[in-house]
Amino acid sequence: MKITIAKNAGFCFGVRRAYDLACVNSKDCSDIFILGKLVHNDDVCRDLKKRGIKEAKSIGDIREGAVIFTAHGSSPDLYERAARRGLRIIDTTCPKVVKAQRLAKNCADKSCQVIIFGDKNHKEVKSIKAWAGNKAKIINSLSEARKLKLDPQKEYYLISQTTQNVAELKKIIRFFQGRLKNFSYCNTVCDSTRDRQSEIRKLAKSNDAAIVIGGRDSANSRRLWEIAKKTNPASFFAENEKQLKKSWLRGKKSVAVGAGASTPEWVIRKVVSKLKTIA
Repeated sequence: MKITIAKNAGFCFGVRRAYDLACVNSKDCSDIFILGKLVHNDDVCRDLKKRGIKEAKSIGDIREGAVIFTAHGSSPDLYERAARRGLRIIDTTCPKVVKAQRLAKNCADKSCQVIIFGDKNHKEVKSIKAWAGNKAKIINSLSEARKLKLDPQKEYYLISQTTQNVAELKKIIRFFQGRLKNFSYCNTVCDSTRDRQSEIRKLAKSNDAAIVIGGRDSANSRRLWEIAKKTNPASFFAENEKQLKKSWLRGKKSVAVGAGASTPEWVIRKVVSKLKTIA
């Protein structure tokens, strides 16, 4: 069986930066905590735990030492609370997320209505909303955009979660442009997300099957799988090599392998190795 690995697979720049910062700092501090998961991938979280980094549910659970703010971003309030407690802050927020946060703050400060295209329960979206003074409206699809009550006299600014579906974002932008005179936007979907979505769509179409590797809570990985499945019904999702099934490849002569931005290279290698044995 022919196995094609996506060129855009594995850690993106933001995740690589966050992982490296966490690993480097783990050597300098025995009391180092992380608020939640650095990235949405259990294999990465297990690796960090082995390095001595402890997970904390809230800032109040950390008495002293250092706190890692995750790649998804944190609210302004968390920075203030950590500083008051005298904690050393290790900020691994992805620069692309920081850009979205600052845009949201600047627009909100100018009394412009911020709209966020994203998953309302995702940590990144929550952080962007917090930087907008918690006054932003959140939509996760064109259908939800259509349901918003819009004031034609008001200014609106659209910001996207950095890992959202590019095709859906374009539809939403066109919708608002056709309804509002005072509408602006910034396409804050990162280049890595755009490239991965475009590539997995092509690979799913040109192969008999497609497998997307990613954490079960990884929004960008799930989105890649949804795009692949829409193109090719024989598209499957797996967290690692342990979840691969022989039935997925039965009768298939070629398979494409893609991976989310938070999927480590070592997991991709194990998946490909196992595919070679079961194909």
